[in-house]
Amino acid sequence: MKKLSSYHEIFPKKTPIHLLFNSKSIHMNVNRILTRGFTFTLLIILVSTLIIACKKELHEEKKSVQEQELKQLREAVSSFGDIRKAQAAGYDTEVTGYRSQMGFHYINASLVDDKFEITKPELLLYAPYGKDSLKFVAVEYATPINDINNPPPVPEGFSGSNDVWEINTEFNLWTLHVWVKLENPHGIFAPHNTKLP
Repeated sequence: MKKLSSYHEIFPKKTPIHLLFNSKSIHMNVNRILTRGFTFTLLIILVSTLIIACKKELHEEKKSVQEQELKQLREAVSSFGDIRKAQAAGYDTEVTGYRSQMGFHYINASLVDDKFEITKPELLLYAPYGKDSLKFVAVEYATPINDINNPPPVPEGFSGSNDVWEINTEFNLWTLHVWVKLENPHGIFAPHNTKLP
């Protein structure tokens, strides 16, 4: 078999270029390429839109679940605006003294375990209000850490990723604040609230 080495061996000199490619075949090829490119681009846009919509829907669903969980919590602690009711329910020991941008921490020692239970926070936070009274401002969840150098995984917590647990090395606990009674400019799960002194 003879090896072809040049354009002129494939297409003899006497064959005009316009006979090799007529305008109809070029037009069809260009149209085919453009149509495929447009279809592919449209497909990419459609798939991207679906992915974004699904992520947004999932985020909204998690947000809705979290709102329901916060509603359950608020209902469970609604009577604790009166500190005497909180004390009667077992939140009878103040453990920290006043902490800046947090308040006083009243613990229910019988609830301290390695379980996260939305309606059973381990601590209630109260802030000075007026001359001689305290105002219920937040709850705090706390789960013990036996070995502070090798802490267990972060507790499950609320749905979504907004609740950020912290390690309290003073008491060897995983802790999470939830500002259910005093709005927090830094978010409901922030550890400190700048509305408090």
